[in-house]
Amino acid sequence: MNKGYTKIALALLSLAGYTQNVTFVTGHPPNVTIKSNPAPKKPLFEEFPNLRCSDIDEALLAIDHIMEASELLIKLSKTGIDDYSIYSTENGDKTIYSKKIGNMDIGRLHLTIPSASNYSNLLKKLWDFNDNKKPNEKFINGNLARVYSQNIIMFEKLNMDPKYVPLTKKYALAARVKKSNDTTVIICPSRPLNYLGKIDDQPNMKKILENTQSIQTGIDPEEALIKLGTNIAGFVIKKGDKDKVDVTYINAVSNLNK
Repeated sequence: MNKGYTKIALALLSLAGYTQNVTFVTGHPPNVTIKSNPAPKKPLFEEFPNLRCSDIDEALLAIDHIMEASELLIKLSKTGIDDYSIYSTENGDKTIYSKKIGNMDIGRLHLTIPSASNYSNLLKKLWDFNDNKKPNEKFINGNLARVYSQNIIMFEKLNMDPKYVPLTKKYALAARVKKSNDTTVIICPSRPLNYLGKIDDQPNMKKILENTQSIQTGIDPEEALIKLGTNIAGFVIKKGDKDKVDVTYINAVSNLNK
């Protein structure tokens, strides 16, 4: 397995263990719905008023980028896996699908969660980016930089690559997008936004979004991924037949970012 696949595999195996813990760690039988945390959380606008976006044009740009990313992830999740390489976990209960397309290494993991009643709880767990008490159990990490809505946010991350001096910051969007009553996409994160400012710069978020390349959603999804040429990851969660929840995780890593 090459470097790109190894990076993808680690993320996918992490997801496999994490998602399994979401539904099974309590020891409940599969036909018992796991209760969500009863303590309600504050709306993000109230919890982070200083990060609230008040520029409607900026918010609309963020929405456009998120809708493009969610559409790409859904289309990728529907493509066949016949030409993917297959890697099984040590105990053989999980299978990772990987392949190289153009300048991208793409990995997929498919999981089935018993009981469709766990759909909402699974969405909450995967989207729980603000639980500081459990940093090792989060799948969305970074410093919150902007709140566009309860389900669309922007994260800031430091670029620790020694090739870049001084340190720079990277930004990416994350979102929870309801596509239908039985399908939700969680983007975590979108591709890195077009920003290479220094660590002490005050970024213009609207300008960053304006300068970020759009995703071509009207073409073949794998071709669109190649043209995008940067990392993107996310979940497609769907209520399946026979009282279950189907989860597809996609993690695409650009060779250009290695």
